[in-house]
Amino acid sequence: MKGRLLSIVILITILLAGFSFPAEAQTCKPVYHVVKPGQNLTQIARSYGVTVQAVVKANNLWNPSLIYSGQHLLIPLPCSQPPPQTTCTATHIVKRGEYLKVIARRYGTTWQAIAALNGLKNPNLIYPGQRLKVPTKCPDGDSSKPWTGQYWNNRTLAGNPHFTRKDAAVNFNWGLGGPGGGVYHDNFSARWTRTRSFKAGYYRFHVWVDDGVRLWVDNQLLINQWHDTSPAHYQSEIKYMSAGNHTLRIEYYEHTGGAQIKFEIKQSSAPNGEDSKDNGPEPSGLWKGEYYPYRTWESCCPTVRYEPTIYFDWGAGSPFPGYRENDFNVRWTKNVYFEKGRYYFIIEVDDAVCLTINGDTVMNEWHDTNGAAYTVYYDIPESGTYPVKIEYYEATGNAKIKITVNGPPNSW
Repeated sequence: MKGRLLSIVILITILLAGFSFPAEAQTCKPVYHVVKPGQNLTQIARSYGVTVQAVVKANNLWNPSLIYSGQHLLIPLPCSQPPPQTTCTATHIVKRGEYLKVIARRYGTTWQAIAALNGLKNPNLIYPGQRLKVPTKCPDGDSSKPWTGQYWNNRTLAGNPHFTRKDAAVNFNWGLGGPGGGVYHDNFSARWTRTRSFKAGYYRFHVWVDDGVRLWVDNQLLINQWHDTSPAHYQSEIKYMSAGNHTLRIEYYEHTGGAQIKFEIKQSSAPNGEDSKDNGPEPSGLWKGEYYPYRTWESCCPTVRYEPTIYFDWGAGSPFPGYRENDFNVRWTKNVYFEKGRYYFIIEVDDAVCLTINGDTVMNEWHDTNGAAYTVYYDIPESGTYPVKIEYYEATGNAKIKITVNGPPNSW
């Protein structure tokens, strides 16, 4: 019996000898770290995005706990950048007797790509029934394009990126790790860009993130949450997208602790309640009302509605079902046509209001009230269309804002 077991062990050893994987990537250019007082191997390895075991092996350390200030340690950074993620994948169910080289050959890829895509620490250890993602060529006619991902070893996207790769999606949960390729586990940043084709309609953009994030669509900043946070979800206001290609840009930074980011685009109903498949432009001739959930313009994700007039008395209720009854901001904007002449604005408000026309502050009553009425005039020098902005906040109690305009003809 012992002889049979010994024969099996020898046979397995011979087979594995003919099909071996490198345990660690080889170093391209020697990179050395000078140990500083108080540092240990765990901190050093984490700062370079490598394992403690790799540093121990590269330096032949017999005791990882015995390092000293001023010591030069070889850091085994990989020669190549992380393998690019592809846009399309297939799922392969491992059959008995299969190994990665056989599977890779079947799909026209490499075992390294499959191992990287599935996070296999030991590519020799796969088992029948295991589900593996396999990178594949996208079918003809697939218009999806990968993101261009750039990664920095700092939190400010300063200087040249440490490496650039193609990412199929902005959907990562690195935990206490990082994107690899020598990028630090903490204090790193990234930028993803791509062009995407949209069908005409209304969309909302969502980001789940830890820590900071910014999102631009066609160079318009829609989400700006550039600060440390525990895992958080942010969403943009509803945006109308015309049919065709649009550019997307996401910027991200990780400070300390967990690192993750997930980006999604969801088709939405139009702000005025119309079908989301409405192919028309954004509503014209209406006030764009942006309802912020706190009394600060920096709060995330205003709810946007298009409204014919600014004449509301909500009492002790809220502007619409499910919204806050107290402690919120609203900003209305519209381009208004005025004939030349003097206009009188009568405003009833509870609590605060600020009126701006063509950049001129016409009224600024930015304070709590128990209900107030104001009248102010403004002279329009020449007939034409002028941008108007009205800002309002509700503190507590009743909520109201009613605006009446008297004067020459206008499109208020």
